[in-house]
Amino acid sequence: MHGEHQSAGHNGRRLRIGKVGIRIDWPRWLRLIQRKRRLAARPQAPHAPASGAEYFAAATLSSFQLEGIQVNPSEVTAAMTQGWSGKGLGSRTSRRIRNHVAILRRIESSLRAGATITSQTVVRWYTSISCGLSLASLDETNMARLDNVVRRMNSPQFRLQPAITEIAHVHAQLNADPLVPSFNGILNRLLLQYHLGRCGLPRVTFNPTVDSTLLKDEPRLLRRILEMVDSAYEMMVG
Repeated sequence: MHGEHQSAGHNGRRLRIGKVGIRIDWPRWLRLIQRKRRLAARPQAPHAPASGAEYFAAATLSSFQLEGIQVNPSEVTAAMTQGWSGKGLGSRTSRRIRNHVAILRRIESSLRAGATITSQTVVRWYTSISCGLSLASLDETNMARLDNVVRRMNSPQFRLQPAITEIAHVHAQLNADPLVPSFNGILNRLLLQYHLGRCGLPRVTFNPTVDSTLLKDEPRLLRRILEMVDSAYEMMVG
């Protein structure tokens, strides 16, 4: 992203990214989220972080709808439960749903194990969700970009403000300048979930109805990720 890129420190209230300024009350957000984060870390916290079948279904439905793939909740549930030989919904769409859920499960397993990913891992994700579409667009330049993105995610920020700022910056760039010709948004949202987890943050699910216009807009995306992370912790602490 061109133009200036600067952020205030923990005591600052002004964040400017690119050519658009956005005002974020960082002290307030940090107090809210850190408090809920501490409560969620207690053994007696009422809810675990999202990682079960309900999250996999919701994240898949949201990501596919944002990509313009017309599916509904019952179709996603059916695709997840009908097995590889199931019929209906269109075999390719069903296969993509199951492959997407399988990738989300692998992401969660990797995060629990503290494992890093490689560029080849991401390429396999793309091959899986695209059902074998050509990788011709992943030329040397795009592979170098992917290598850089993976390195950044494997060396995460753990302080809340720089972590969410970095996550929003990387995700907005990947949406604005696609790595792959098809299913770029789906691939980016898989990377987003991994990046959040690497930073010790809960996974989030976009609302396709209201969030479709902000995915390339870094300032708005930053604010939205803050809201979703706060909501995720709110759910964990009841």
